[in-house]
Amino acid sequence: MRPGSVRLAAACGVVVLLGPSAAPALTGTEWRRLAPAARAAYVTGVVDAWQGLVAVQESVGSKDAGITVFAELVSCLRDRLVSEAQIGAVVAKYVADNPGQSGKDMTDLVFAALTQDCAR
Repeated sequence: MRPGSVRLAAACGVVVLLGPSAAPALTGTEWRRLAPAARAAYVTGVVDAWQGLVAVQESVGSKDAGITVFAELVSCLRDRLVSEAQIGAVVAKYVADNPGQSGKDMTDLVFAALTQDCAR
């Protein structure tokens, strides 16, 4: 094998090993078991993903209803200048106040918490 081929094969192997994979959704119960920093990072990542979806939708001029719902929430957070710490506190309070929903996907709980907060 040529030296370049070995490097290419090694790089491809790394990409395959580190590439995306299916992961089960995190529930509210599992989220509560995480360390506080991990809980905050999770919520920040969820909101960041929604912001990314909205940015792509805006850049291509699409009005996909599945994304528009996130656009309304992202706009609310942006307009109110809600910090990451405030977002985390709202979500933590919602999860604590709604223990019957702890088996639901955490992304659903984040959405419910922030939507409820924005409606105020």
